[in-house]
Amino acid sequence: MLQYGYNLLKYSPMSVIKLSNQYLSHDVYKQLIDPHHFLVQLDTCFDWHVLASPLMNLGKNDHGGRPRYPAVLMLKMLFISFIFNRSDRETEEEATNHLVVKYFLKLPIDEKAPDHTSLCRFRELVLEKKGISFFTELFRSILSQAQEKGVHFGVVSALDATHTIAKVDAQKPQDPKTPYDPDASWGCKGEETKTTVTGQRVKIPKYFFGYKAHLLAETTKGIITGLYATGGKTADIDGGDMLIHRILTNEERKHIDFLTADKGYGCPVWINLLEKYTGITTAFSLPDTMTKKGSHQEKWKAYVRDEGRTTFRKERTVIERVNGDIKDNHGLRKCRYLGLAKYHLQLAMASMAHNLKIFVNVLSGARLKPI
Repeated sequence: MLQYGYNLLKYSPMSVIKLSNQYLSHDVYKQLIDPHHFLVQLDTCFDWHVLASPLMNLGKNDHGGRPRYPAVLMLKMLFISFIFNRSDRETEEEATNHLVVKYFLKLPIDEKAPDHTSLCRFRELVLEKKGISFFTELFRSILSQAQEKGVHFGVVSALDATHTIAKVDAQKPQDPKTPYDPDASWGCKGEETKTTVTGQRVKIPKYFFGYKAHLLAETTKGIITGLYATGGKTADIDGGDMLIHRILTNEERKHIDFLTADKGYGCPVWINLLEKYTGITTAFSLPDTMTKKGSHQEKWKAYVRDEGRTTFRKERTVIERVNGDIKDNHGLRKCRYLGLAKYHLQLAMASMAHNLKIFVNVLSGARLKPI
């Protein structure tokens, strides 16, 4: 009669079969976890099962063996990696040892997190089976859920491009120990000041080897609403045109009433295209070639002096702050991986991490803090 309470192989009172630790975990979490913590609110504010639903068929192991970890768990681990800017190994360590992270992942209190190689394989599998379109749709799904929860987006948007250094040593392209990235390319992003051997300070082009992230953000809260990844050689205006007219849907374009950008986008043809055919009022900074030269310079001087455009033009600084956040706090300053597809993954995840900070703060008041 007592055999059901004991291990059949070891008849010791200490070998009583334990109840499922999910009940114990729930009680411990309830007593120790701050209900207002950012990760607790992040878990509550969004439906993670809906977000991970396109990946549910990845749980089966086509090569045999035990089933893979649940897609929801692995997707959440991937978000932890980018929200806190952690490597795969560091993410594994945080998920195993940090109580709030374990709660967010819905791990039992005494269970280890999936190891870093599992996270790496999950990432590769998603790209192989679903492609980069999964991350684009995931980005849109999070925006959609936030709007359904009551987050309001502004009508003024800012467009800009920022660069990311490739995960290679561009100075040693022939070194067999140096990774090769066939999709990265040389680009120029502004100017930098250097001091010559004679002590003279001169401005020279700022070259880099890597990729460009073309971003669209509404300026009320700094929410990223559109993204596009290209090689470093792509001009800002070309990437911006692709983002506005090819990547965004018609419905997404309708939400852009006003668009502001820097001089890199100041092109008469593109401005006319946006205003006459796309229905977007522009407030761009213009290069001197438009306001001081040519037969239409008076028209463009009036464009610059327009009070409404001047007001909207001041909001362009928001996109600079957004660029700084995703580069400094979410790892977009340097590529984590090789190849354009994985750079798109990195850009999308960094952008979603940035947005989630804003959404959780708006919906619950919780702020992201270091762990």
